Amino acid sequence: MMKLFALVFFVSTAHAYVPTVESLFRHGSNPEVSADGVSIALNVKRINPGEKSEAPTGDASLLTSEREEDFYKIYFSKKNETVKIAQARYNGAQFAETSLEHKVYFSNFSSHTIKADIEHMEKGLFYALLQSLVLNNGRHVVNYLKALEVPVRLNDEILNREKIEFLADYKRYLVTISKDRNARKTEVNPMRPEDPAARARVEEIMGQPMYVDNEQVKLGRDSGNIAWIVNAGNFEAVFSYKLRDLYKIKFKSAAGDYEMLFKDYWLANGTHSLPRFILIKSLNGQSYQVEITNLRHYVEKPDDFVKRLGAWDQILKGKESTELRPPFLL
Repeated sequence: MMKLFALVFFVSTAHAYVPTVESLFRHGSNPEVSADGVSIALNVKRINPGEKSEAPTGDASLLTSEREEDFYKIYFSKKNETVKIAQARYNGAQFAETSLEHKVYFSNFSSHTIKADIEHMEKGLFYALLQSLVLNNGRHVVNYLKALEVPVRLNDEILNREKIEFLADYKRYLVTISKDRNARKTEVNPMRPEDPAARARVEEIMGQPMYVDNEQVKLGRDSGNIAWIVNAGNFEAVFSYKLRDLYKIKFKSAAGDYEMLFKDYWLANGTHSLPRFILIKSLNGQSYQVEITNLRHYVEKPDDFVKRLGAWDQILKGKESTELRPPFLL
């Protein structure tokens, strides 16, 4: 009976399906993240628009290095709904402990951790998108955009309540008749009412989508390719049609436009896909290239996060980091 109910639920939600903003940012082409510890390694360099890039970004007009890269490792430790984040900056691609220059961490990183204002928005969006890509978590992006007064909503805020209640009634019916076969004689199947008007109403409800369409997601074309396009106030995003890989975002503000391009998706750890390059145009007009060089999933013991921070504190004792970090990093 539960399999039958699941089938009915699937068919009803698949009817005329249009993805929601949250589901697009869930990075659903990736398998579920079962590990409680995830880390990524980033090479970050400042670049000049209009000069040729050394990186195979697919657009030779874009970029070249203006200085040596900065090297970062970002750690995510998740337990249920709690996510801890630590960011470490190194002065070499080997990420040797002796090359550690700076660290920052948050013991409970949420959509409210970084202020939703122009000064901090670049960090807030960058880290929200990292959680989208690395942790398959679209809620953080939506919640942070909401804090920025972008008119987007979470999935549970746009549910078709009438359809949910109807399916709940049908589930109760299935559970009842599965426990007592004689109940078929007395229980009325919500899917098959005798009254023609009631039956027509059932068909109407089952034909409705599971989520109320707020018309912020449309199927369109981007650079000639079919894509899912998000338009919500001053926020835009483009995703590939089949895999729903994130291609680009733009946030328009009074201080300028913050833009990110996501290029060259690859299986970063053999199973989970990430963009190899993220090209960022900052509010100050400076451009950056972020290269994701490594993704690792691992078992995080309860005290591993604290031990890691303690080891960093010992290495950084007496050191003072004077180098400015890109505005989108912590």
